[in-house]
Amino acid sequence: MAIVRSKWTIVILNFFLCILLFVFWAPAQDLLNFINLLFYIAYVYLFIGLILWVVRGGFFDGITYSMRRFTNRMSKNKDYLDEWEDRPLPSEMVHRSWSRFFMFQGVILCIGLAALLAVYYN
Repeated sequence: MAIVRSKWTIVILNFFLCILLFVFWAPAQDLLNFINLLFYIAYVYLFIGLILWVVRGGFFDGITYSMRRFTNRMSKNKDYLDEWEDRPLPSEMVHRSWSRFFMFQGVILCIGLAALLAVYYN
């Protein structure tokens, strides 16, 4: 578990994953295909990180609370033991470290991507 806690180890593993996918999956062994593959992996991390950031910010809390209240009021099978008000909201379920982890990985991979693009176009 200690290897997962080191964010730099995960960055290195991501670069090795890019290299392995590049060797076995790329149609041609050139820098442009490696940059494209790094782009795909970096933006998956950024996309997940941004979604977690939006959820953590409480954007969906009002919608979730309203839907739970509406379902409780309109339900024909009332469950009186179900405390819908006490259930955690989506922002309470996402831990801040997860969004930071994904954003950090995505930003570092994008910096590597920008460096490789500078090398490619020079």
